[in-house]
Amino acid sequence: MFKVVAVVVLLSALVYCFTVEEIEIFELQRELAKKYGDDIDFYRFLKLPKLRHSTSKDIVRNLRKLSKKYHPDKNRKYKKLYERLNKATEILSNDSRRKTYDYYLKNGFPDYNFSRGGFIFDRVQPKTWVLVLFLYVVASAIHYVLLKIQHASNRRRIQDFIRQCKEQDDTNGLGEKRLAFKQHEADEVKEIVVRLGDVYVVEPEGEMCLISADDAAAPTVLDCLFFRLPIFMWNKSLGKLFSRAPSQLSSQQRPEPSEKGPKRMARNGETKLKDGQKKMTLPNGKVIYSRKKD
Repeated sequence: MFKVVAVVVLLSALVYCFTVEEIEIFELQRELAKKYGDDIDFYRFLKLPKLRHSTSKDIVRNLRKLSKKYHPDKNRKYKKLYERLNKATEILSNDSRRKTYDYYLKNGFPDYNFSRGGFIFDRVQPKTWVLVLFLYVVASAIHYVLLKIQHASNRRRIQDFIRQCKEQDDTNGLGEKRLAFKQHEADEVKEIVVRLGDVYVVEPEGEMCLISADDAAAPTVLDCLFFRLPIFMWNKSLGKLFSRAPSQLSSQQRPEPSEKGPKRMARNGETKLKDGQKKMTLPNGKVIYSRKKD
């Protein structure tokens, strides 16, 4: 689960790394907006008759027309203005750079923040939230599929173990056969009983618990990342403020233990244990889920 969460975080933490050409566009746009207002753009600044519908040739031809009036050789006070006119023309007459400018003109330019090292996006665009939500839903769907695969694997493992035990039953399911499992010398011996076709594990207290693949509860949609992550974040943050510490409960307020064992929710997609059900690991490494014999 945590690996899936990490993938979502890495994909959603999009950082803009601007090129030199993009920064040049941002700087010129910032200068024009500071001098002429936020509604200004390169097309209006160049006084193009067709504005955004102008072709590259129209833009170059328009600069020649402006040069007759604003060239520094005619008037030195127009030096800075002519530099901006020339730079805007250079950007818009290049198809690739013009496409970049049009993109930011439509979606918004980054803000300049000196303390943070240059141009950054201080606001998150709506499309970014859509992308993050999409990735979150996809990651949740993948997590749910993995839970289903893990559950199917657990069922097969239990069924294989039961089948192997039954193969050792020489009574053909009509009697009782006791088996002992011990994979390593240091391991504790586990006693398995095959009785009338059913397989039981004998606990240290002597109780016999039925081993069945049906006791492995299938995961639901509520177990996937989409629901589990918000619950986890709530319990680690605001949920603590609304919960009372155990030390604050008086002896009269403490809940009485239930006669039946509570249902327990396993972490990270593990099988949920039902009432009276236990999870055990055999010496051979197999994980089984059992219930007390009726």
